[in-house]
Amino acid sequence: MADKPTELPEDRTGKRPRDLPPANADQPKSNLPGARSLKPHWTERLATFDRRWVFLAMAIAIVVPFFAPLNLPVKASPRVRALYYSVESLHEGDVVFLSMDFDPASTPELAPFFRAVALHLKRKGVKMVLASTWYAAPPLVERYIREMVDRPLIGPDDTDYKGPPDRAYKQNVDYVWLGFREGKEAVIAAMGNDLRATFDHRAADGTPLADIPMMEGIHQLKDFDLIITISAGFPGTKEYVQQVQSRYDLPIVAACTAVSTTDLTPYYDAGQLLGLVGGMGAVAEYESLIGKPGLGTQGADVLNFGHLVVILAIVFGNFIYFAGRRQRRKRGQ
Repeated sequence: MADKPTELPEDRTGKRPRDLPPANADQPKSNLPGARSLKPHWTERLATFDRRWVFLAMAIAIVVPFFAPLNLPVKASPRVRALYYSVESLHEGDVVFLSMDFDPASTPELAPFFRAVALHLKRKGVKMVLASTWYAAPPLVERYIREMVDRPLIGPDDTDYKGPPDRAYKQNVDYVWLGFREGKEAVIAAMGNDLRATFDHRAADGTPLADIPMMEGIHQLKDFDLIITISAGFPGTKEYVQQVQSRYDLPIVAACTAVSTTDLTPYYDAGQLLGLVGGMGAVAEYESLIGKPGLGTQGADVLNFGHLVVILAIVFGNFIYFAGRRQRRKRGQ
C-alpha cells in the first residue's frame, strides 16, 4: 500500500505554510535584495518645497520698496490726467472745497493722494475749505492739516523735486476747517443750498465764517472754483454727484479707493466727474505728474513686486507639476 504524503502542520490561523504568502510579499520591489533602488526625481523633491520660502520672498518684496524706493516709471491714465489738469487750471486766490470722507482703514490709499493734491494746491496759491461727512475722519483730517497744510511739504532734502515750492498755510487765512456734520446725503444737499447754515456759520475752531476774509462770497457749493471729494465709500463722491452736481452744475473731481473705481467710472464717462484717481496705482500716476514721488509710488512698487512674486510662484508650481507628470508617465505610474 502506497504511503500517504506527509501533510504539513497547520499554523494558528488554520493555514498551512504553503498557503501563506512569501515573507517578503509586502516589501516594495525596489527594496528587495538585489533590486536597484530608484532615486526620487527632482520634481518629487521640489514638490515638498517649503512654502515658507515663498512667504519670505513676499516679505522681501513688500519691505524693500519702503526702504529703497525704486520709483518705477508709470504712465498716467486719462482719468488721472483729467484730474491733474483740473487742478492745474486753477489760479492763485481761487478757493476749492475738499470733502474728506474716509476712515483709518482707507488711509493707506487716500492719505497719499491728499498729500499730493495739497502740494499741488499750495504751490499754486489756491485756498482750501475742508469738511467731512464721516464721523471717524476729523482726527485724521486735523493731523493731516498739521503735517501737510500748516507746514511746507517741500524741504531742503527734497532734491528730486523739480516743481515750484510750496509754503506753510495759515488757518482761517489760507484754509478753513469746517469740521464734521452728520446726516449723510441730507448734509450734502444742505451744503449745496446753504453751506454756512449747515455748519452754524462757524468754522471748527469757533471763528465766525463772516469774519474770515477768504470766505467772502462763498455761501453755497457752487461758489467754489472746484470741488475735490476724497471718498472711501458712503456717503461720498456718488452722493455728491446724485445730490448736488447735476442740480448746481458743479465742477467735481474725485479720489477713491481701488474697489470704488468701477462704481465711479460711469460718472467720469458721463462728464459728471472731471477727473478720477482710484487706488494706489492711480495715486502714483498723479504723483508722477506733479513731480514728487511719495507714498503712492512706494505703494505701487510694493504692489508690482508682490504681484511679480505671486506670478512667479504660480509659474514655478505649474512647471513642477507638468514636469513631474511627464516623469510619472515614463515610469508607467
